Amino acid sequence: MSNSKTTGLLLAAGALFMVPVVVILLMLVGGGSAASADTGSCGEEAEAPVAEAAGNKSIAGFSGVQLKNAAQIMTAASNLKMPLAAQILGVQTAIGESTLKVIDFGDGAGPDSRGLFQQRDNGAWGSYEDRMNPHTSATNFFKVLKTVEGWEKLEPSQAIHQVQRNADPNHYTPFRSPAVQIVKALSVGNLGEDLDEKFEDLSPNGDCPDTSPDAEQIGDLGSGEWSSPLPGFRAMTSPFGPRKCPAGSSCNSNVLDHKGIDISKKGGAQVLAPADMLITVAEQGQGWKSAYGTYIIAKQVEKPGLIFEFHHMVHGSLKVKAGDTVAAGTPLGIEGTTGNSTGVHLHFQVAPPGTPANAPTYRTVVDPVPILKSKGVFS
Repeated sequence: MSNSKTTGLLLAAGALFMVPVVVILLMLVGGGSAASADTGSCGEEAEAPVAEAAGNKSIAGFSGVQLKNAAQIMTAASNLKMPLAAQILGVQTAIGESTLKVIDFGDGAGPDSRGLFQQRDNGAWGSYEDRMNPHTSATNFFKVLKTVEGWEKLEPSQAIHQVQRNADPNHYTPFRSPAVQIVKALSVGNLGEDLDEKFEDLSPNGDCPDTSPDAEQIGDLGSGEWSSPLPGFRAMTSPFGPRKCPAGSSCNSNVLDHKGIDISKKGGAQVLAPADMLITVAEQGQGWKSAYGTYIIAKQVEKPGLIFEFHHMVHGSLKVKAGDTVAAGTPLGIEGTTGNSTGVHLHFQVAPPGTPANAPTYRTVVDPVPILKSKGVFS
């Protein structure tokens, strides 16, 4: 939960994809008219999508009632004729406030805060029943958002802060990528319609690539040369996203919702830096981080400033330390099977710009494959 709760949550889409697409989730049906993306380009409107059953989907670590609540948020935005940008901001806010759960308690900064958006009992957010109702609370959030001039052009967490007044204006930044994943996964047009094309301009961080040449966004990876993190790997042994429990491993929700990709040469190969980067963590994991084995976290030096993680390397094989700046292709260590691992491989994951680089990034990860493919180092 956050320390905000004076005015409410705001969805900002700094340099955000402005295609009005409504994302209606889970077993939720209908819900008013909404704007939807027509061709995937910014600002175009088309017919409203319709709802689909979410079933047993797990998206970015969220499932069940959490996704149903996300659908309610997106439906509320569409009923108010608000665009995709607002839908993403709304889901981003609720993740940061309540992990998409209707909670009946507050915190030290707002003991009277309640619901998905942790709205306070100050008269601005309606009755207790209103604050505990996903659709009503989301509607009230969006009504306040609409009063914020230029919210669409603000950096997302800063836009939300204008409504929520969190003690930390950057509180909502780590929840951007999961919100984008949820909105994309739950959006449907006419039943059976493929929306992939509608989202083709939307970056993993929810940005529209043609809004600003200076925008820091995952969609613009620059012209620098990259290296494969494991050149010549023979197999991707586990992809990004939901998966079955690997035989012989200790499974929990984080293992079942895979936060990166596993690639392997199965011969103790060199792990390389994919891009120029600053090493922020390089250690043998302790406590709950022992599941990572020997691992590295690093921040890309140039824009957009992605965060990389490398897990399960051979103990004692690290060739870098925290504070080192290394070039693309620099050896980092040796692929191994340390930690919660059932075979020699490299677990590689990527988090978007704005994610803190001094701690594990499992809450904000995005699929590394499209990024690596765009740089020509994955096939």
